[in-house]
Amino acid sequence: MWRAPARGVRARTGDFSRAVRTRGRSALFRALRMTGATVAAFLTAELVGLHTPPPLIAALTALLVVQATLTSTLVNGVQRVASVVCGVALAVLLTGAVGLTWWSLGALVAVSILVGQLLRLGPHLVEVPISAMLVLGVGASGAESVGAGRIAETLIGAAVGILVNVAFPPAVQTRHAAQAVRRFAEEIAALLGEAAALLAAGTVTAEQSTRWLEDARRLNRHAPRVDRALAHAEESRRLNVRALRAAPISARMRAGLDALEHVSVTLRTLFRAIDDATHEQTGVREDAGYADTIRRTTASLLERMGTLVRAFGDQLASGGTDPGDPDGIRLAGSLKALRSGRSLVQDVLIGDPRSSTGLWELNSALLTAVDRFLDELGAPASEGTPEPRGHAFRSRQVAVQTARRLRQPGRPVEGRPGSSPGTRDVP
Repeated sequence: MWRAPARGVRARTGDFSRAVRTRGRSALFRALRMTGATVAAFLTAELVGLHTPPPLIAALTALLVVQATLTSTLVNGVQRVASVVCGVALAVLLTGAVGLTWWSLGALVAVSILVGQLLRLGPHLVEVPISAMLVLGVGASGAESVGAGRIAETLIGAAVGILVNVAFPPAVQTRHAAQAVRRFAEEIAALLGEAAALLAAGTVTAEQSTRWLEDARRLNRHAPRVDRALAHAEESRRLNVRALRAAPISARMRAGLDALEHVSVTLRTLFRAIDDATHEQTGVREDAGYADTIRRTTASLLERMGTLVRAFGDQLASGGTDPGDPDGIRLAGSLKALRSGRSLVQDVLIGDPRSSTGLWELNSALLTAVDRFLDELGAPASEGTPEPRGHAFRSRQVAVQTARRLRQPGRPVEGRPGSSPGTRDVP
C-alpha cells in the first residue's frame, strides 16, 4: 500500500534535486544580482539626500529595470524614466491651473494614457498616470518638490540597474534554447513511441487513437514557446560580454525548429487518419488479416520515425555538424532505417485500396508522413540508396499508381496476406 506513494515521493525528490543541480546556480546569481541592484539604488538615493520619504521608488525602479538581458534593461530603463517624467510634468501643469476634482483627475488620466501611447512606452504605460496621480495628490504647494524627488529617484534606480547589469551581465541563454529544442523533439518522439508500442501490442481502441490526435494537436502549440526561447537567447547576447565565450544561435538550429514544427503539423494529419481508421474498423471483421498487417506496418514506421526525431533533436542541441560524430552517426542510421522500412512496406500499403476503403486514407497519410519526415529531418540519401528525384516525386508516383488501381475493379488483390506470393510483411 505504501509502495506507490513512496515511488511518487522519490520521483519528486529526484526531479527537485536535478532542478537544483541544473538551474540552482543561475537562479542564485539572478537573485543576488537583483537584490544587489535594489539595495544599491536605495543607498545611492540616501547619499544624495533623498531621505523623506524613504527612497523606495529608487529601489523599486532598480528592481524593475534589472531584466534578464542587457538590451531589455536599457529599454526598460529609458521607458520607465520617460513615463515618470511625463506623468510628473502633466501633474505639475494641471495643479498650476486647477485643483484636484473628479473631472481633473479623469482628464489627467486620459491625457496621460494618450501621451504614453504616443511615446510607445509599452509595459510602462500605466506609470504615466500613476506618477501624475501621486504628484497631484500633494496639491499645488508640494507638487514641484514631490515631482522632482520622484524623477530623481527614478533616474537613480534606472542608472543603478543598468550599471549592475553592465558590471554583472546575465548569463547567455544559448544552452537553454538548445534544451528547449531538444525537449520539443523529445515530445514528438514520445508520442510516436507510445503509439508504436500500443499498435504493436494489439488492436487499439477508439479512445486511445483520439487521445493521440489530441496530443498531436497540442504539439503544434509548443513550437511558439521554443521559438521564444531562441529569440530570448539571441537577445541575451546583445551588448553582453559573456557572449564572447558562448556559441551563438546558429541558423541551423532555427531551421531545425522549423523542420520540427513542420513534422508536428504532419503528425496531426497522420493521427487523424489513424483515428478515423480505428473508428471505422471497430466491429468490422472483414479484411481482418489486411488490417492486422497495416497495424503492424504503422507501428514499425512510427517507431522508426520517433527514433529519427529523437536523433535529430540530439544533434541540434549538441550543435554538431560533422557526420562522423556520435550524434551524426545516429541520425544517419535513423534516416537509413526509415528509408528501408518505407521501401519494404510500400507495396503492402498501396496494394488494394478499393477493398479496404477504411484503410486507404491511413495508408496514404502514413506514406506522406514518412516522406515528409525524410525530407525535413535529413538530406537526400547519397550513399547506398540513390534517390535522384526526392521523396515528393515518389509520393506523387504512389498517388498515380493508386488512382490507376481504383479505375481497374477487376485487378487481383495485391499486398494482402494470402492473396499473392509476392506479399511482403513488416520486418
